[in-house]
Amino acid sequence: MRKRHVLAWLLCAALLAGCQGRPEEMATVVDPISQEALSQDLREALEEEWEAWNALSEERQILSSHVPGWCQRGFEDWAACEDFLGFSVPNPLEESGWLEKGTYVAMPLGFRDAPRVDLQWDGTEEGYVDWVSAGAGYRAGGTRVMISALLYGDPSKARLSDRDWTLDLGKQAADGVLHVIPENTERYCSRTAYLVRDGVLYCVHIIGEPDGKTDVEETLERALEAFSENPE
Repeated sequence: MRKRHVLAWLLCAALLAGCQGRPEEMATVVDPISQEALSQDLREALEEEWEAWNALSEERQILSSHVPGWCQRGFEDWAACEDFLGFSVPNPLEESGWLEKGTYVAMPLGFRDAPRVDLQWDGTEEGYVDWVSAGAGYRAGGTRVMISALLYGDPSKARLSDRDWTLDLGKQAADGVLHVIPENTERYCSRTAYLVRDGVLYCVHIIGEPDGKTDVEETLERALEAFSENPE
């Protein structure tokens, strides 16, 4: 599932972002990651990633579909993910009694050995972390519930321009507009909401049966209530 999670974020954000703001404007909305707060374990994993990339021949690097500096780790719960990250990222759904914990893509636990919580991040060879994405999944009956928390480093040091799409989306969400993307197909019905809390850009993604529009919308509303109970 290499980079699919992050690419899905970027695709959804690109559909919504009508224009891109300047980096200095974005920084006031989504708080920059404190590089000093990042754990030594995360830093060492990034260093190992670059060492593995540099060990490849030039030919293998050219043929590889992997983006150098991109890292991924799985965890058994949100707290373990925070410990590895080095600081707390609030997730109001983690302790919700009405949700059953699933894999990070909201499939039943044990499905294809997928982890409960997924952490992805990207950084430079010098050790600068540009972005971090933490995601977890839950189930409400047959409805899938996924949450992702996206954090950024200093926009002026960004390595990939794609990050501006989600930053622009975060700016709009922080202005009081909760973006919800509806999608209905022959295979599923989904709703995806974006919101900013405490300087973090959150994505809440709900997937249900094709004829389950009411269940999907009610589940999304209930999931978002958890954020209102934990205001900025």
